[in-house]
This record gives sequence, C-alpha cells and structure tokens, in this order.
Amino acid sequence: MIQPEMQAEFPAWERIDGMETKAKGLAIVAAAALALSFQAQAQTCCPSGGHGVVGKGLGESVPQALNLATDSAWRIYEFSRDGVNYLQINDANGVVRAAVGRIGKTLWVLPMGSDVARVTVTAAPVVPGRVVYRTADVVVRLRADGRGDAWEVTSVE
Repeated sequence: MIQPEMQAEFPAWERIDGMETKAKGLAIVAAAALALSFQAQAQTCCPSGGHGVVGKGLGESVPQALNLATDSAWRIYEFSRDGVNYLQINDANGVVRAAVGRIGKTLWVLPMGSDVARVTVTAAPVVPGRVVYRTADVVVRLRADGRGDAWEVTSVE
C-alpha cells in the first residue's frame, strides 16, 4: 500500500488505476467464493447431483437422497456403488423396512430392515399389491399380510 505522504509523488491516474485493479481483483474473488458456495450447497443437499441416485447412506433412516416413492406414505431411496444398485424402503417415520440389491435383472434381499423376513424378489408379480415404486428396471409392490407389510420387488423384463 502506498503511504499517504508518498501519494503526492505518483500521478493521479496511477492511483486511480491501482484502485480499479484492486476492485477488479476483489470482484473476481467474491464471484469465485459465491460460485463455490453454490457448489457446496448443492453437494450438501443432493450428493447425487440431483439425479436421485447416491453412493452412500444405505441403512440410514434419513439418507441424503431423493425420495423416489410414488406413495407419500413411503420413502424409497436408490443407491449405486461399484456397478451395484440398491433400493432402500423406509416408512414415513424414517424406519428402515427393507433393502434390495440389484445387478442387471438379478435381485437379492439385503439383511436389513424391520420387514426383511417379508420381502420377496421375483421375475414376475406373484400377488397383486400396490405399486409404490416403478422404474424401467424394477417395480416395488406393497401388500398386507397377517404379519404386517410385505414387499415384492420385481425385475422388469
């Protein structure tokens, strides 16, 4: 910074030019900080980049993922890691009810959730049920049986 007693030695246009350069630099730094804050907020909100599929959070009661269920009473989250896709089914209170893994058309039940004993994976629907999730690859149906909620996860042909 130029000392006040030395400013008289510099022409006025050099002092103004220096101030403009500092102002431009400050504007660039502020714009960069603003851009980075939006990126950080997007990552905090939606680690999937807003696509609904995330790579971590499986088993959490309220994962940082989009609820993909078509029924408002349920929460269905999709995760993907190393070529394996996972669906997690939660109730509205955040209780994990079931989870299923998938590679291509192959499905399997993961050992988690309060309804794990009442989850079936099939190639075709066996028992009619209410559809709570549907994609081009998978359909999740809910049906009630004498023991509670039962889930049928079907791979779409």
